Amino acid sequence: MSRDINTLIAKIETIVNRAHDFRKSYFFTPPSSAYARRQYEHANSCPVTEWNEGGHTYTAAFSVSCSCSYVYARGVYTRDGHNTTLTAIKNSLERLKKAQACNIAA
Repeated sequence: MSRDINTLIAKIETIVNRAHDFRKSYFFTPPSSAYARRQYEHANSCPVTEWNEGGHTYTAAFSVSCSCSYVYARGVYTRDGHNTTLTAIKNSLERLKKAQACNIAA
C-alpha cells in the first residue's frame, strides 16, 4: 500500500512540476523536425492520474503539443467530475503527503 501511495504522489508531483515548467511554453522554441516534436510531446506529457482523497475523486493530466512555431501545454484537472484548478491539485497533494507521513510515523 505504501508503494502505491509513493507512486501516486510521484505521478502527481510530476504533473505539478510539468505545469510549472511549461507555464510560458507558448514562447518556447519547438524542435525543428516533426519526429523531434513528437518525441518532445511524448516525453513531456503525463497521462490521466486518478485518486481519492478526503472523500473526493481527483483526476489530473498534462499534455504538450508542438506546431512548427509554438509549443502548447494544457493541464486538465477535475474534482468529482467538475473542472478545478492546479491549486486544488497541489492542496490535495500536500494532504496526501501529510497523511503518508502520519502513516509512516505510526
